[in-house]
Amino acid sequence: MKQYNKYLVRSTDQFDPVNFSSVTDEIQLINEETVSLPPLFKVEILISFLKDHSLENNWTKANPELADLVSSGSLFKGNIESLFASCRSNQAFRQDLETYLKKEFERTPIPSKSNLNKSP
Repeated sequence: MKQYNKYLVRSTDQFDPVNFSSVTDEIQLINEETVSLPPLFKVEILISFLKDHSLENNWTKANPELADLVSSGSLFKGNIESLFASCRSNQAFRQDLETYLKKEFERTPIPSKSNLNKSP
Protein backbone atom coordinates (compact mmCIF):
# COMPACT_ATOMS: atom_id res chain seq x y z
CA MET A 1 0.00 0.00 0.00
CA LYS A 2 1.42 3.36 -1.02
CA GLN A 3 1.82 5.94 1.72
CA TYR A 4 1.10 9.55 0.82
CA ASN A 5 3.00 12.46 2.28
CA LYS A 6 1.24 15.46 3.79
CA TYR A 7 3.61 17.85 1.99
CA LEU A 8 4.84 17.77 -1.59
CA VAL A 9 8.56 18.58 -1.60
CA ARG A 10 10.17 18.44 -5.03
CA SER A 11 13.85 17.73 -5.57
CA THR A 12 14.46 21.39 -6.47
CA ASP A 13 12.48 22.94 -3.60
CA GLN A 14 14.22 24.94 -0.89
CA PHE A 15 13.02 25.18 2.69
CA ASP A 16 11.51 28.52 3.65
CA PRO A 17 9.68 28.71 6.99
CA VAL A 18 7.29 31.30 5.55
CA ASN A 19 5.74 28.49 3.49
CA PHE A 20 5.12 26.24 6.51
CA SER A 21 3.12 28.15 9.13
CA SER A 22 1.90 24.91 10.71
CA VAL A 23 5.53 23.93 11.32
CA THR A 24 6.39 27.29 12.89
CA ASP A 25 3.27 27.04 15.07
CA GLU A 26 4.32 23.57 16.21
CA ILE A 27 7.82 24.81 17.03
CA GLN A 28 6.33 27.51 19.24
CA LEU A 29 4.17 24.96 21.06
CA ILE A 30 7.14 22.63 21.57
CA ASN A 31 9.26 25.46 22.96
CA GLU A 32 6.47 26.51 25.31
CA GLU A 33 5.97 22.97 26.58
CA THR A 34 9.70 22.33 27.12
CA VAL A 35 10.79 25.70 28.53
CA SER A 36 10.91 24.41 32.12
CA LEU A 37 12.81 21.22 31.25
CA PRO A 38 16.59 20.86 31.48
CA PRO A 39 18.39 21.96 28.30
CA LEU A 40 20.74 18.95 28.17
CA PHE A 41 20.59 17.54 24.64
CA LYS A 42 17.24 19.28 24.10
CA VAL A 43 17.90 20.13 20.46
CA GLU A 44 19.35 16.71 19.68
CA ILE A 45 16.46 14.86 21.33
CA LEU A 46 13.77 16.92 19.64
CA ILE A 47 15.25 16.81 16.14
CA SER A 48 16.27 13.16 16.24
CA PHE A 49 12.82 12.10 17.35
CA LEU A 50 11.04 14.32 14.84
CA LYS A 51 13.27 13.11 12.03
CA ASP A 52 13.65 9.39 12.74
CA HIS A 53 11.76 8.56 15.96
CA SER A 54 15.06 7.62 17.57
CA LEU A 55 16.96 8.72 20.66
CA GLU A 56 20.49 7.94 21.80
CA ASN A 57 20.87 6.28 25.19
CA ASN A 58 23.20 8.96 26.57
CA TRP A 59 20.59 11.63 25.73
CA THR A 60 17.80 9.80 27.53
CA LYS A 61 20.01 9.26 30.57
CA ALA A 62 21.06 12.92 30.65
CA ASN A 63 17.52 14.28 30.16
CA PRO A 64 14.97 11.59 31.04
CA GLU A 65 12.11 14.04 31.57
CA LEU A 66 12.37 15.41 28.02
CA ALA A 67 12.94 11.94 26.57
CA ASP A 68 9.78 10.69 28.30
CA LEU A 69 7.75 13.66 27.07
CA VAL A 70 8.99 13.24 23.50
CA SER A 71 8.31 9.52 23.38
CA SER A 72 4.87 9.87 25.03
CA GLY A 73 3.36 11.15 21.79
CA SER A 74 1.74 14.17 23.45
CA LEU A 75 4.31 16.81 22.52
CA PHE A 76 4.25 16.75 18.72
CA LYS A 77 1.35 17.57 16.40
CA GLY A 78 2.76 15.78 13.35
CA ASN A 79 3.54 18.69 11.05
CA ILE A 80 7.32 18.64 11.46
CA GLU A 81 7.45 14.84 11.30
CA SER A 82 5.39 14.91 8.09
CA LEU A 83 7.66 17.53 6.55
CA PHE A 84 10.75 15.43 7.37
CA ALA A 85 9.07 12.39 5.78
CA SER A 86 8.17 14.41 2.69
CA CYS A 87 11.67 15.74 2.07
CA ARG A 88 13.66 12.49 2.32
CA SER A 89 14.68 12.75 -1.33
CA ASN A 90 15.74 16.41 -1.08
CA GLN A 91 18.83 16.53 1.14
CA ALA A 92 19.34 20.30 0.81
CA PHE A 93 15.74 20.97 1.92
CA ARG A 94 16.12 18.50 4.77
CA GLN A 95 19.37 20.09 5.95
CA ASP A 96 17.89 23.60 5.81
CA LEU A 97 14.86 22.39 7.80
CA GLU A 98 17.12 20.82 10.40
CA THR A 99 19.25 23.98 10.66
CA TYR A 100 16.12 26.08 11.11
CA LEU A 101 14.80 23.74 13.81
CA LYS A 102 18.11 23.85 15.70
CA LYS A 103 18.03 27.63 15.71
CA GLU A 104 14.40 27.75 16.83
CA PHE A 105 14.73 25.10 19.55
CA GLU A 106 17.75 26.91 21.00
CA ARG A 107 15.71 30.09 21.46
CA THR A 108 14.11 30.91 24.79
CA PRO A 109 10.38 31.18 24.13
CA ILE A 110 8.21 33.98 25.37
CA PRO A 111 5.72 32.42 27.79
CA SER A 112 2.22 32.14 26.39
CA LYS A 113 -0.93 32.93 28.35
CA SER A 114 -1.57 29.21 28.81
CA ASN A 115 1.87 28.71 30.40
CA LEU A 116 1.45 31.73 32.64
CA ASN A 117 -1.72 30.20 34.10
CA LYS A 118 -0.10 26.83 34.87
CA SER A 119 0.66 26.20 38.49
CA PRO A 120 4.15 24.88 39.39
